[in-house]
Amino acid sequence: MKLFNAVPTLAAGLLALTFSGAHACEDCTNNSTDPIVRVPAPWTLYGQVYVITLLDLGLTGPLPTKAYPPLERNSSEFTDAGEFIAGLGNIQIVRYTDSPVGPYDELLLVPGFWKYEDADGEQKENVRVSRIYVSQKYTCYNGRLNWDIPKHLARFDWTDNADGSTTVKVFPYDTDGDEGEFKPAAKPWFQTTFAPTLVNNVPFSTDLYGWLGVDTTLVQPPLPAGHGNGSYGELPGTDYWAKTVPGQSTDDATLGIFDMDQGDGDVVVNGTNAVGDEYYPNFWPTLPRLNLGLRMDNATITFSEATYWNFTKA
Repeated sequence: MKLFNAVPTLAAGLLALTFSGAHACEDCTNNSTDPIVRVPAPWTLYGQVYVITLLDLGLTGPLPTKAYPPLERNSSEFTDAGEFIAGLGNIQIVRYTDSPVGPYDELLLVPGFWKYEDADGEQKENVRVSRIYVSQKYTCYNGRLNWDIPKHLARFDWTDNADGSTTVKVFPYDTDGDEGEFKPAAKPWFQTTFAPTLVNNVPFSTDLYGWLGVDTTLVQPPLPAGHGNGSYGELPGTDYWAKTVPGQSTDDATLGIFDMDQGDGDVVVNGTNAVGDEYYPNFWPTLPRLNLGLRMDNATITFSEATYWNFTKA
């Protein structure tokens, strides 16, 4: 297999300089008429991060249907790209206050580790984002091309409750059977409420995982292009693997309890939604209703430039 040079091309480097310290769009929303352009990595972002730990030691493949977006689950290059071996994963909800493509919200699912064959034919094990939703088209487009992260659009509803807790509900564009992904679903695919505890103002960094011997490097397989490339042209496909190192750090982390009660969820018929995602009362089969987790305020988030290798060509 051909190993791609990880150094950006001259054009990509000039583009990165163009957007250094500025946004790639004046109005970084789905209603904006600003064109979607490639904004190469590395990226530095800022915001608030919520983390729910998954320890799926008893969950081995095949994964639940809802582990993959409807588009990617029909791509063998994505779903058959290695063997799921469980282990440490997480669910994250992020409210980015600033990024190279402006503010946006994000929900991501990392079920655990996959065993796969790298560019040199060696067996490796790394975590993978199997499903992810974002609130605007500019990050959707760039996340797919920069890092093979299978981003799709969703509407995020946030509520600050009287008791100090925070509730978020996520309404994806791709769970109601509309292949063009033109509008959010009528029912939430995911919801949770975070209630902070008295443990706060604690420093935290994902460097901690490295000290504990846990490799947080993301290795993502190629992505299929969306039907019509999505409603905004935000769903490009790729033909390469991507390996990147993310990072998160803050001096202001808070421990809290996540209530994962999904209520009625987005069930349409026979316990599934319109695209066949299973309903679990606590969203994921191995999660209890109440889970200890973390909120990182004033966090700095980084995504390195990726290393690519070709999946489809010898």
